[in-house]
Amino acid sequence: MSYNWKQNPDLSSKSDADYTSDIISSISDHIRTNPNDMASIFQRANAYLDLGKYEDAAQDYSTIIKADTKNTVALNNRGICYRSLGVPDQAILDFTSAILINPEYRDAYNNRGLALCDKEEYETAVSDFNKAIELDPDYWYAYGNRGLAFWGLGRKAEAASDYRTASLKQGL
Repeated sequence: MSYNWKQNPDLSSKSDADYTSDIISSISDHIRTNPNDMASIFQRANAYLDLGKYEDAAQDYSTIIKADTKNTVALNNRGICYRSLGVPDQAILDFTSAILINPEYRDAYNNRGLALCDKEEYETAVSDFNKAIELDPDYWYAYGNRGLAFWGLGRKAEAASDYRTASLKQGL
């Protein structure tokens, strides 16, 4: 019998990465016979993203976006892929497209702010983090990211304040 690290035979002995790889394989088999099943392509794209296979994920998200140009989640997630691949300008285009479709999409503002930080465009990034926080005042992640932008601007006291707020909102 196989045991995982807790020595519990009822729990899977597979790692999360192995499990996700198995899911990708299964979904890929399904997609081969159902190439227009956008829900399955989206699931596979998310699994690729979880594994850090950003090029594969971006390709699947592109397929989804081609079928539905207003799919804000696919645009946002492809932007995450581009940012992770070191292409912040392309990421910013995707995040901006998602925001134009849904101006209330807090994650797209937050992610665009991160891509702007990658380019050291901290003032503009702060504006995006402010908007994400305005849309969701409990969005602890945006406070931490705004702290990062403040730090990049040399505004250490504001950065420290945002880091404290992020910790409190996260419950740490």
